[in-house]
Amino acid sequence: MKSIYTSLLVRCWKVAIPGMGLLAAGLIVYGQQGGTGGHPFWDRSDTGEIVHVLPGPAAIRSPRDTQPTFAQSGVSVYPASYGSGDVLYHGGNVMKTPGYYAIYWNPAVANSTATSLGWGTIQNQVAGFIGTFLTGTSYTSSTVDDYTIVGQYTDSTHNSPVPAGGGLRGTVVDIKSTRPNIKDSAIQSYLAGLFDSGAVAVDANGIYGVYFPSGMKVMLTGGTSCSSFCGYHSHFTYNGTQIKYAVFPYPDCSGCKLSSLTVADMLTIISSHEIREAATDPVEFNTYAWYDKVGYEADDKCAWHNLYQLNRSAGLNFWVQPEYSNGGGVYPGPGCVKP
Repeated sequence: MKSIYTSLLVRCWKVAIPGMGLLAAGLIVYGQQGGTGGHPFWDRSDTGEIVHVLPGPAAIRSPRDTQPTFAQSGVSVYPASYGSGDVLYHGGNVMKTPGYYAIYWNPAVANSTATSLGWGTIQNQVAGFIGTFLTGTSYTSSTVDDYTIVGQYTDSTHNSPVPAGGGLRGTVVDIKSTRPNIKDSAIQSYLAGLFDSGAVAVDANGIYGVYFPSGMKVMLTGGTSCSSFCGYHSHFTYNGTQIKYAVFPYPDCSGCKLSSLTVADMLTIISSHEIREAATDPVEFNTYAWYDKVGYEADDKCAWHNLYQLNRSAGLNFWVQPEYSNGGGVYPGPGCVKP
C-alpha cells in the first residue's frame, strides 16, 4: 500500500497508523522528510539517537495550509495542521515542575542585541521569557494559560494537573570559541563537562537550553541547522540521571527567520515549542508519554501558524506558538490554543 510513511526505523514504542494497524513493538513508520527519510519532526543524531526537531517555517508549511502565520487577537482555538487526532498517553512520565537552565556557548550569543520589547541582550530577553512563560500554578483552563496548558497532560504517577513550571534555575555564559559546526554527541559531552565541573547542577527535572552563536551550525544526520531545522529537544543519561536538553542554533538565517521578528523573538517561539514538548514527552529511559497516533507531539501539531504574543504587560508579551489542547474548560477544542 502506498503511503507517505514508507521507511522503518527501530524505536521502542508502539504506534497505530490508520489503515495499517498496530506496528510491532520497536518499529515505527517514518515519512519522506528529515534525516531518517521520515517524519518531518524527527531526525537522528550522529550516534543514531532520535531527536525531535522543529523544521523551519517554509520547510514545514504546506501550500494547502491556509492558516495565517500570525494569530488575530482574542482567545481562539485553531485546527491542528499536522498529525492526526488528539495527543494520546503512552505510559511514560511527564516532567514535574520543570525548571530551565539557559546555557550560552559564548558571550557573542548571550550579549547579542538582536532583541525586542526593550530588552538589551538575548540573555536578558530569554531570562525574562522563562520567568514569564515557565511559571505559574496548575492548569486552570483560564484565558491566560500559555505553557500551563500542558498541565492537562498527566501521567500514571500524577493524578492531578502537573504544575506549570519552575522558572529559570540557572544561567551559564561560557567562553567557548565559535566553531563552524557541532554534532549532537559533542553537545551532550559539553553538558556532561559542565556537570563534571559543577558549573551547572544535575537536575532530573531540568531542561537545559543550549544557545549557539551566529555562524555555528548544528549537525544532525538529516542536515544542518537553518537548512533542515531551527531547534530540537533530546535526552541522555549522566551518572544515572536522565538529562533533558534543547538545542537552539542562532536563528538569523532565512530558513529560521520571519522577517518581521527579531532573533530573540524567534528564539522565544522555538523555545516555547521545545520546552512544552520536553515537559510532555521527555522520553525518560526510552518510555514515551504524549503524542498522537501518528507520532506528532503536542507542539508539532501547531508549529508555525497563528503565532501570538503572551497576554502580559508591556515588555513581557513574548512571542510563542499555540499549544495543542485535547479540549475542555473554557476552550471549545480540541485544537491549537491561543489564550
